[in-house]
Amino acid sequence: MLDWFLGEAHLSILKAFAFLVPPGKGAGVGQPISGKEVGIGAGKLFEMLDSIFSGDASKHDFEIVFNHSATGEQYNECRRLFVEFTADATVENGLKIAQRLQNVSDHRSGLGLLFLISGTNGLRRRMVVSRFPTDQAVLAEVNEKGLNVEFLEQVFIKRLSSYKAVCLQHESPVNGFWKAMATDRQAGQSGEHISEYWLKEFLDADFSETPAAGTRRLAVALRKALKAHPNIDVKSELAHASSLASAIFTDKTISIEGFCEYFALSQSAKDAVRAQLSKSSLFGKNFKFDPEEFKVVAPFRTVEMSNGAILTAPNDEFENVFSEHKADNGIVTYSTVGRINDQRLARK
Repeated sequence: MLDWFLGEAHLSILKAFAFLVPPGKGAGVGQPISGKEVGIGAGKLFEMLDSIFSGDASKHDFEIVFNHSATGEQYNECRRLFVEFTADATVENGLKIAQRLQNVSDHRSGLGLLFLISGTNGLRRRMVVSRFPTDQAVLAEVNEKGLNVEFLEQVFIKRLSSYKAVCLQHESPVNGFWKAMATDRQAGQSGEHISEYWLKEFLDADFSETPAAGTRRLAVALRKALKAHPNIDVKSELAHASSLASAIFTDKTISIEGFCEYFALSQSAKDAVRAQLSKSSLFGKNFKFDPEEFKVVAPFRTVEMSNGAILTAPNDEFENVFSEHKADNGIVTYSTVGRINDQRLARK
């Protein structure tokens, strides 16, 4: 979570615009984009825009950074358009952003309602870009004068809980605006399926947390929690989740908190993992899961039995290699089938 969302006293919208953006990727000449400035003040539409503009970052949001150019220069075309719009919020400058979105939107993303909001947060300039899905039938409701407020409210209210958004904030947008907070509520409440066209193509950005760093933090926290916690039930929860991680989360965006919630870990197990982090805020930080990095940190899973037996297998294969059968008295039976490849004597 970026510190710009915390402790600010006053937020104010200066300008807001709406654009109806038909898909244009692979369509040759794109359909016309209808745009309109949204009145600042009372009304349902403004109230809803204000709620997004003024909202704090949540665990469903993630930090992104805008990419530099292919040659390594500190230049990003989408960021440049955002800076220009913040400096001069007009329909013309907003249309350039809408056209960029149209160029990367295909029939799968469909028709979208794009909102551009410029304002202030204390001494900082804030810009929010938000896209809501709609359907092709609404085009018939747009008259020759463009969008009308009633139409916008109808579409906006219908899709209020399903949208993509990015928020930028800095005292000097021309020098800042390299980091932002983004969300994709169309992808679900976790952002694990964040649309590639929105993040990679439209924004030309990436997660600020590298996949390797985020995954390593998760793996290390699990490994340390398993070693430190005295309760065997908690250890079993964490070991089971660890074994299934690669099969479930490969190339998906998660947080350590989301990992714990997915496996419905007990509060004790969650606390054990959280206790291994250097900062509690890292518990909710999003990253793309890297299965190879996870294997580097936690390659094997080992179970020590009360009878002296030690069972070891690759972490992500353990539950396929060994079948576990539990009895009511707490006794566990493990079984496996295979050929003997080697035998050795070793220190415990």
